[in-house]
Amino acid sequence: MSTRFGKLLPLLGGVVALAWVNTTWAQTLVDTEGEPEGYAAADAEKEPKIEPLPPLGYFDETADGVKNWFNKHDLYISSGLSTAFQWSFNEPYDFKIPYRTLDNWHSRYFVGLWQLAMGYNQNPDLNEFGGLFRFDTGRISRKIKADWNGSGIVPDTDWEHDEAELEEAYLVYNVPIGNGLTLKGGKFVTLLGAEVIEPWLNPTWSRGFLFDFAIPFTHTGGLATYKVSDMVSVTAGGVIGWDNVEDNNSSPSIMGQIAVSPNDRAAVYVNGIYGPEQTCYPNPGATQSGCNRNKRGVVDVVGNFKLTDDLGFIMNFDYGSEDEASAVNPGRHSTWIGASGILTYQFTKRFSSAVRGEWFSDAQGSRTGVQQDLWNVTFDFKTMLSEYIYTRVEYRHDESDQGVFTTSSQNIFIPGDDSVAIELGYYF
Repeated sequence: MSTRFGKLLPLLGGVVALAWVNTTWAQTLVDTEGEPEGYAAADAEKEPKIEPLPPLGYFDETADGVKNWFNKHDLYISSGLSTAFQWSFNEPYDFKIPYRTLDNWHSRYFVGLWQLAMGYNQNPDLNEFGGLFRFDTGRISRKIKADWNGSGIVPDTDWEHDEAELEEAYLVYNVPIGNGLTLKGGKFVTLLGAEVIEPWLNPTWSRGFLFDFAIPFTHTGGLATYKVSDMVSVTAGGVIGWDNVEDNNSSPSIMGQIAVSPNDRAAVYVNGIYGPEQTCYPNPGATQSGCNRNKRGVVDVVGNFKLTDDLGFIMNFDYGSEDEASAVNPGRHSTWIGASGILTYQFTKRFSSAVRGEWFSDAQGSRTGVQQDLWNVTFDFKTMLSEYIYTRVEYRHDESDQGVFTTSSQNIFIPGDDSVAIELGYYF
């Protein structure tokens, strides 16, 4: 264990304990409209309505009409859009900010993500079925691409090059055993992490290093969830691997979660995944033969707390390791570790803010390609222009203990980057 993490752990533990004892609240990972597990930052059902700025009321009325039609037919629909302009003060020569997987563009305005989700009975009662599909398009959809052909290389097909992705498509069935055993099979977002793919469901516009490098995005496989009590639920299952539709080796991974929520003001989720993830010979993109013996594992802890009616705190801790994955000592074991904390404050129904602090250590460079410690601090201010339309501004500072951030010159690298962004989007 590094000295830096040893100093951080007591402080992190103290913050979590204080939040748990004094406030005990968290956003649940399943929102009131049936969002799938993993959406830690999803907003609760909005009440009352936010008065729209003219003429945005027409959009809200249309969205309400669409939702009401689906609700009358026992169906679910949601949609979201995130567009943003971002400027890096380093002015990188290639117009890309390093170590920003989903939102790395500089001096450009892009549609980051447009999404449509439709489903039926996502939280089925005993002996009932349900399901959901979630379709993405935009620059972010290309960044979260799964390996659809198991080659170990993304992208290497026409579909994997496209700015479109089927983020989720799964069926659920509640087996009438005890309190109900919910089975889910198909393609779905990961259980791990405090942040999600959709910008509108996160407190900050940009995702942090833990989201980009410490955990997977999606899985294909099956999970079983059992509600032990009103406070505790357990999930376990098998998946093809990290961001795979077809496996790039011949062995699956196992994944699970223990969720503890004593009341509506606190929740902690302990997640994990373990299994081989390296591409095996003779598949295209093979890294080495016999790679099924090399295992990758991550322990992920997420805690969500409401300190007051308006002040919230989200914490995340990750520890990962992988056999024979070191980038600086080929053939050696690699580890990575990180922690983040996000404070959110709701000034009024219309105005809110968030502050994120984060640290990520890639001890052998297996996740970022460079042996380094990264940290960032991010400030966001969000304004709801109507019930569903919003705008947000963000300032972010990234820092590394290595000179890894590009500048206007191809030959000059510096240890830090500062950026500002403005986002416009909607979500219903």
